[in-house]
Amino acid sequence: MMTTMRKKRGYKREPELALLRDYKLFAIACEGGKREPEYFKTFRYISPRVAVDIIEDIVSDSEMTVVHDNKSAPKWVLDRAVKYIDKEGLSKEDELWFVMDKDRWSESQLREIAMYCEEYPNWHIVISNPCFEVWLYFHKNKEKPNPTISSCNNFKNALSTFTPGGYHPLKYIPDFMQAIDNARENDTSEEFFIPNLKETKVYELGQVLIEFIGVSAFNIFIENKLPKMIAAELKKWKTKQKKTH
Repeated sequence: MMTTMRKKRGYKREPELALLRDYKLFAIACEGGKREPEYFKTFRYISPRVAVDIIEDIVSDSEMTVVHDNKSAPKWVLDRAVKYIDKEGLSKEDELWFVMDKDRWSESQLREIAMYCEEYPNWHIVISNPCFEVWLYFHKNKEKPNPTISSCNNFKNALSTFTPGGYHPLKYIPDFMQAIDNARENDTSEEFFIPNLKETKVYELGQVLIEFIGVSAFNIFIENKLPKMIAAELKKWKTKQKKTH
């Protein structure tokens, strides 16, 4: 048992306030690259019923009270989650999700985090094998990729061909519900928390998100708000291009 972990005493939000809230907070620990936080931050704009905190944005390395040599070790990830709860608070109605990549962890390391998630009902872990890009792949594809696509680099290269101009989360969000269906249908290890190669469990988080957002609200966002967000991003990109030339 890890000595640096403490019992979650950080439910700082008063119960009365939690009862008055009409939204659910999703605190997400993304131990991958930039794509995971960029993707999940988009959900802040989809519905007022969902709030999203990216733990790595809120708890910096300098705030960590215990320093670990390996920042990909379970102790580091778990300690950061506890630090977040101590700092921000987490009601029993809120949820903490670890979004992990199989290629960065051994099975024993992933199991260590999964054991804590079993201890706390509102803690969850979802894994992609080998990486988060598998989840993104299923936004655009119903079937698992051919044998030539298996590594993280393979998946990243494949993503670059799916949308003009390369990857951007706003180009994938419209296919969010389809990605849930595709990833779930291709999950050949439903009873085990670690997915097989070229599979992902991120659809489990997706299912919970869409449950609280609501299908109707999600579709309204896609039809009305998303085009404006894409136009704003395109304007920002054009402005940036002018400054660099």
